[in-house]
Amino acid sequence: MDVIAVLEWLLERDVNALLRAGAQRGGTRTWTFHATGGHGDGKWWVRTDADSAEECVRGAREQLRAHGIDLPEQVSCDEPLREA
Repeated sequence: MDVIAVLEWLLERDVNALLRAGAQRGGTRTWTFHATGGHGDGKWWVRTDADSAEECVRGAREQLRAHGIDLPEQVSCDEPLREA
């Protein structure tokens, strides 16, 4: 999974997202994926903690889907950007 491509894909859909490596956690569940979207009363967020970056993104997939963001199985940096 190309995590950078996933973040770019989400950005193109007006979703703010970050992937964080937290060394201070002592080697357990050191990665955090966090995403927010929507406006006003429709604002939402998801957060997943895991042992790897890919596991974090996979864990967030179902939460994102609940907010109408259907993250494809394969995302590539080669896909053209959406026109604004």
